[in-house]
Amino acid sequence: MHAIEFQGLGTAWSIAIDAPTVPEDLEGKIIAYVRDFESRFSRFLPGSEVNAFRNAVAGTYPVSSEFGRLLRRAAELRELTGGVYDPIVGGVLESAGYGIQSGAHPVQYGVTLPSWSIEDVSVTLDGPIAFDLGGIGKGYCIDRIADLIRSAGCSNFIVDGGGDMYGTSKADGRPWRVAIEYPGRPDTAAGVVELRQAGLAVSDSFRRRFGQEHHLIDLKNRKSVMAVVGCAAVAPDAWAADCMTSGLFLSVPERYPELARILQAAYLVFRADGRALASIDWEGELY
Repeated sequence: MHAIEFQGLGTAWSIAIDAPTVPEDLEGKIIAYVRDFESRFSRFLPGSEVNAFRNAVAGTYPVSSEFGRLLRRAAELRELTGGVYDPIVGGVLESAGYGIQSGAHPVQYGVTLPSWSIEDVSVTLDGPIAFDLGGIGKGYCIDRIADLIRSAGCSNFIVDGGGDMYGTSKADGRPWRVAIEYPGRPDTAAGVVELRQAGLAVSDSFRRRFGQEHHLIDLKNRKSVMAVVGCAAVAPDAWAADCMTSGLFLSVPERYPELARILQAAYLVFRADGRALASIDWEGELY
């Protein structure tokens, strides 16, 4: 078993490759990709691509193919959640005091939130926007790391990016068993899932807090979501699972089946009233 551990995107990464040997340059390629991804798509870095529109005037602008791909998925998720999810949430978070760049003034949105659309690699917007890909970006990054590992000739591995992950299977065919943390209780497992060619994402409202608020914002009222305290999703890849957890937080339960159908995800939701909701195809163990 070969292990790779490093810090990136504000979290700890742990990769296990179930093989006797791996190419010597693989670890460097993985870390370099994560560093590049962060430099391009982190709202907390002034020179990133997502920050390119903080002072923009209305118009249409070119974006990179990778940013275009991320924004197209964000636009899809925005539609699926009825507009509650939207990557323009960065400006709302900054106005509330969360994650303002050092020495920078937050983007101030008016009563009406700015509008934007994406067509291939062109984004059209009607004013300054602070994009934030926090709800979908890490899952995408995990899948690209999985691609790098496969291209290096390694077939059995698990990539863990701070609790969101993708796992194939172990070399002997067994799945990777992963504990699901109970929201707000780091020392308590709510259950276990088995990963075999699947992605897992988890999210809760306890880790990223500022005052009485947390980072999962309902853009309809610009307040933190309170009805859900945590969730988990399993999907064919980490990106779909990551998008599903954002959808679970930012949608009403009536929308969950449609989200699950489109993203091919099974899910588990912990609600603030103490109830746990699981999709009928959730195969994980619950304690």
